[in-house]
Amino acid sequence: MDEVTQLLSFLLSFLFGFSFHILTKWHFKISETYSTIMKYVTTILFVINIVLLYVYIMYHLNDGIIHIYFLIFVALGFFVFDVLQKHVKLSTFLPSKVEKIFRR
Repeated sequence: MDEVTQLLSFLLSFLFGFSFHILTKWHFKISETYSTIMKYVTTILFVINIVLLYVYIMYHLNDGIIHIYFLIFVALGFFVFDVLQKHVKLSTFLPSKVEKIFRR
């Protein structure tokens, strides 16, 4: 794998961690009204879909090569967005309608 493809994979993995955090928060906000069994079923389907989406994107970006450090960048993006959400006022960056999703 050449350097440009590897750097794009790092960047995409980091941004995928951001989007994974946003979608996870959204999924749990929606599934609050479900029964316990439906929560488990929808969460399993959600995780399977997210994993398949990541594999599909990586397949088209670098022929499906997924290294452990790409997954570390996904986790890093997830936790960096969590820290940003807690310590940075999102209304300066996001519209107020999107911020309502993240309120607790």
